[in-house]
Amino acid sequence: MRALARWLSILITLAAAAMAALIVLPAPHKQLAFLAIVVDEKTFALIGAALIALLLARLGGSRPWIVVQGLLAAAIVSVALIPPAQALRLALQRHITFDFPRYFAAPIDTGTPHPSQTLVYATVEGRPLALDVYRPTANATAGGRVPAVIVVHGGGWSADDKGAAPLASAWLAAQGYAVFDIQYRIAPQPNWRTAIGDVKCAIGWVKRRAHEAGVEVDPARVTLLGRSAGAHLVLLAAYAPEDPALPPSCEAGDTRVASVIAFYAPTDLAWGWDHPTNPRVFDTHVRLGNYMGGTPEAEPARYRLMSPTSRVTAAAPPTLLIHGGHDAFVRPEHTALLDDKLRALGVPHTVLVIPYAQHGFDFVSGGLGGQLTEHAIATFLRRGR
Repeated sequence: MRALARWLSILITLAAAAMAALIVLPAPHKQLAFLAIVVDEKTFALIGAALIALLLARLGGSRPWIVVQGLLAAAIVSVALIPPAQALRLALQRHITFDFPRYFAAPIDTGTPHPSQTLVYATVEGRPLALDVYRPTANATAGGRVPAVIVVHGGGWSADDKGAAPLASAWLAAQGYAVFDIQYRIAPQPNWRTAIGDVKCAIGWVKRRAHEAGVEVDPARVTLLGRSAGAHLVLLAAYAPEDPALPPSCEAGDTRVASVIAFYAPTDLAWGWDHPTNPRVFDTHVRLGNYMGGTPEAEPARYRLMSPTSRVTAAAPPTLLIHGGHDAFVRPEHTALLDDKLRALGVPHTVLVIPYAQHGFDFVSGGLGGQLTEHAIATFLRRGR
């Protein structure tokens, strides 16, 4: 029995130490980068594992091993406390009160809830493009038209689909926003023109035809929200709504928006090419090259055309930029580069960088990072209502 307790303590400690390393060290592989999202947002599990291992060591180990185990447990707990400590620091700065029961029970944002309705907003080159509708609460719709949020998914411009974060969309709907989570063409590549064209097409549909989904939308209060590659697309659509080089893929009319929210966005594509991430996590050169149809050296004008840092002007709508400090897919410097441009141009904007948070941290719905972003989004959107 003592031997079993000792070996269990060793195995639990090694597993907890390996996961704790993901908090402070770059993930060496894509799957470990995904694991790091959960580890960062649920560090209480590491603390619990370290304490259980220490208890097992006391049951089955000699005094020297108990001392070693105690030191290892202390190290794991110390590392595990870093992300929540940083989140608490930001919360104090922003006068946010965390819901800790929600934090401990936070689920991964996939699968449910289901949208109110799914409609085809356009058929382009024979392909139907759909959007999921999340209607706002009845109280929010009282009195006339409602503000809308158009959600654009990520996936490196070549993967994933609408419906990637249904809990986040449902939360926005509960705040009184009509939410439209859209598809856009991810193939065939290069799709740099078609993807942004589809986003603009969807904007036009929401502003002119949202009543078909049973929602009366105020066209002057439409916000774009994108994640990762989708964040790049919403920034581009917001900053270059009338560019004839990037037209809508359908008859869209006015595609200007009131504001834009970008989670961990690639903002300068040429800079991103020159400063790639670990290709075992995210192969920047392959993804960008396929999307853009060439390299920055071969297509410099195209890379400028498609980079929000190059397209932003003083007339840009208010912008909220959100990034994780340990993003292994899109370097946090992308947000810093756009922040500098927005500040120089005098564009109203807010930046939230969460230290130690990973790419996709908000997919742990109700985690400390997620609660920080909900507060930032609610505050940002409230200013535009």
